[in-house]
Amino acid sequence: MHDYVTRVVFRYMLLFVLLYGFYVIMHGHLSPGGGFSGGMIVGLGLLLYILIFGQLWKPNFRQMIIDLAIIFVGIGGILEVIKFLIPHEHGPVGIPGTLFSVGIMSVANFGISILVTSTILAIYYMISEEA
Repeated sequence: MHDYVTRVVFRYMLLFVLLYGFYVIMHGHLSPGGGFSGGMIVGLGLLLYILIFGQLWKPNFRQMIIDLAIIFVGIGGILEVIKFLIPHEHGPVGIPGTLFSVGIMSVANFGISILVTSTILAIYYMISEEA
């Protein structure tokens, strides 16, 4: 797509779309949202970027993103299990109602969001390579 107005407008809108996506990811335990919905927002924002400005990543980097997301989800799950094994006095708990009130759950939300984002982009790349 070579429309100048679309490129200029979306270049500035992309910042707000990604910022809102990360807001939904980080505040998923306090309000509706979390890793999946925030990952969808970030993934669709990046997909619009790819559709307007062209291809974004090389094939090796695409697979590395998915692997990194799986590692984040695994680390988040392990840390959540460890949180239940540690006594309450020594465990990572926060003040209720604050951003990090759930302790390490934000790591799992972040991993899930990276996984969803990379899945959206991987599906697009698979479809675009077949066409």
